[in-house]
Amino acid sequence: MENPLPYLEQQYCIFHGIERIGSIDPQELTPEWLLIQNNMAMAFCLNSWMFNRGLK
Repeated sequence: MENPLPYLEQQYCIFHGIERIGSIDPQELTPEWLLIQNNMAMAFCLNSWMFNRGLK
């Protein structure tokens, strides 16, 4: 991206994606969607960790 989003906007976008996927009936989630949800949750945590460590 040419202009990366500010930290809080990044976190909001990631959290919103997790929330949207989480609202889907678990019986209807494909393995690919579960993987995407897990990856987004890890990105959210990593972003928080980086911010707390002063890397962002």
